[in-house]
Amino acid sequence: MRKFINNNIQVFSITIWGLFFSGVIFGQVREEKNINQNWQFILPENEIDYVTLTDTSWKMISLPHTWNDKDIQSGNSVHYGTAWYKKILSSSEFRSHKRYYLRFEGVGQYAEVYFNHQFVGKHLGSYSAFVCDITGFIKPDADNILLVKVNNELNRSYPKDNFLFGIFGGIYRDVFLVKTDQVHISLTDYASNGVYVYQEEVEPKKARLKVIALVMNESSRQYRILVKNRLIDKERHTVTESQTEKVFFPGGLVPVEMELIVKNPKFWMGRQNPYLHRLETEIFINKELVDKVVQNIGIRSVEICPEKGFFLNGKPYKLYGVCRHQEWQNSGNALLPSHHKRDMEMIDDIGATSVRLAHYQQAKYMYDLADSLGLLVWAEIPFVNGYQEGADDNARQQMMELIKQNFNHPSIFTWGIHNEVIKGSRVQQPVQLTKELNILSKLLDPGRFTASVSNIWWIYDHEIHENTDLQGFNQYTGWYGGKPTELDQWIKNYHIAKADVRFSISEYGAGGNISHQSMDELTPPDPTGQFFPEGYQTYYHETTWTTIEKYPFIWASYVWNMFDFSVPEWNRGGIKGRNHKGLVTYDRKIKKDAYYWYKANWSEEPVLHLVGKRNNVIETNKIIFKVYCNFAVPGLYINGQNYGAMNPGINRVQYISPEIELEKGEYTIEVRTKDQDNGLVDSFRLTVR
Repeated sequence: MRKFINNNIQVFSITIWGLFFSGVIFGQVREEKNINQNWQFILPENEIDYVTLTDTSWKMISLPHTWNDKDIQSGNSVHYGTAWYKKILSSSEFRSHKRYYLRFEGVGQYAEVYFNHQFVGKHLGSYSAFVCDITGFIKPDADNILLVKVNNELNRSYPKDNFLFGIFGGIYRDVFLVKTDQVHISLTDYASNGVYVYQEEVEPKKARLKVIALVMNESSRQYRILVKNRLIDKERHTVTESQTEKVFFPGGLVPVEMELIVKNPKFWMGRQNPYLHRLETEIFINKELVDKVVQNIGIRSVEICPEKGFFLNGKPYKLYGVCRHQEWQNSGNALLPSHHKRDMEMIDDIGATSVRLAHYQQAKYMYDLADSLGLLVWAEIPFVNGYQEGADDNARQQMMELIKQNFNHPSIFTWGIHNEVIKGSRVQQPVQLTKELNILSKLLDPGRFTASVSNIWWIYDHEIHENTDLQGFNQYTGWYGGKPTELDQWIKNYHIAKADVRFSISEYGAGGNISHQSMDELTPPDPTGQFFPEGYQTYYHETTWTTIEKYPFIWASYVWNMFDFSVPEWNRGGIKGRNHKGLVTYDRKIKKDAYYWYKANWSEEPVLHLVGKRNNVIETNKIIFKVYCNFAVPGLYINGQNYGAMNPGINRVQYISPEIELEKGEYTIEVRTKDQDNGLVDSFRLTVR
């Protein structure tokens, strides 16, 4: 675990810095109020017109909220349908001559918003934020009624189905009431913060940043407005600043472009030093501050070479990590900051340098945490698991939202356009949409890579390949057919055939149920069957990672998945509705053996872990013990008797014992490094029958 998790002083400083730099902080006249409390909720049997919802069946709830927290994980029927949310906002919340907006961070998946029974906006897309302007609908002398109609049914206009992961219903992220001056930085450019930073030149002696602020004048007067940008370092010193003054006429939105020159910049260096600056963007009228946006900025450059892999600020930087879904057992996707923080603490603890936030835009707090921890992020939209006729427009919308809402996060290095979109005979449609989304992404953000992911790894020249900057392959050799040892030859062959393609292993993994134990760890189980022995999952990851780490041209690789998660339509591995490929159980309570394999390989912390401790009752008297240790040669002890140093295994962190014959009985199996007082110890009780 990194120091900031264990050390109280570090916890305080990084947490405060993270909050201080957590996206938008408002100035003297902009106010952002969280309105998560005191909502009412109803889930009717049938569609009901919103004006009739006045009965006593409403239930009091707080946000975040989903009505699918239990059914999706059950593996039984899922409630897809329409629900309603209601909140009363007092007239005291509002003042004249101000603008008021509702910002929804995430609603699953179709929302219609009504304010005082007037339609004020709609949004299709479960994973991105949206904003509604309610200024013209406010009652200044009475309570104001906010109603939100939410539907999570499969939608032909939406580019995903529910086979790979479920579609939760609800207002499952925060909602804010935002007050601004009539003149303000825009909130309504696809719900971005209205300030975009382009890192046009990043060199050791100089960084040149182009800043574009979208300034709106929603008054009936023209104003001469002063716009300022100020870059501040962690020590609260102003590094550089710039300003410009312009006349803004009524009713207009004007992009104001300025440049910031940073001499001898302090780089954002990933895990080594995730150095963040604060960018303050302010607008003044007659020397009076009328709006202010503050956000994190990390100055960095990234490049990828088809032979040497990933480079961060001109230096080699290997990307390896995990994929993550935004759900917890018994909470669904209605997660609190503590849930997100706990997930990122474990991803940090395992030593990952990168995380693929799959397969959709995740909570803003996740990107903020990645910025602070130095984790490189692959961010993507839910154009996944085939092509949906009629959903192209929504895919474009979600691409716009993903990029604009997350434009300035230094952790994000690539925009993911699709994942496994070829199913059946539909080829040209997803290929064409991929090309369009790639162009759109490059126009919006020419400074980042685009990536797409294929599971058709055996056809090198498939039409869906090489339509983005980066090509990912979901490589499950050894799980969905074949053996883990066969991956090595595919990597060699593909790289010879496609020497200039910058490719990654965007997913790899195998199911593992901690309740399923076996002495046979080499035989692949049926991936659609009911027995997923943890030992095979461990062997799969040992073999696959040892292969991947040999090749520097594989610029990134991602374990699927960090955590077990729900799949409503699955019945595999002994638990209905569950994908067991996580390194950690669904409830986050148990780390599987494969977790410690990666921690020993990736983390700088000392690791000593005896493998197979859950397989503690065996029918054979012959056994080989296995250990992960990344700092010393461990010694094996059985009932206190020293069996000597263990032998090197598959790579530098794996150690194995000779085959040992034990009589029937009870044993204490122990491994040590150095002596018992100064080293590490791991042990378990073994029964031989």
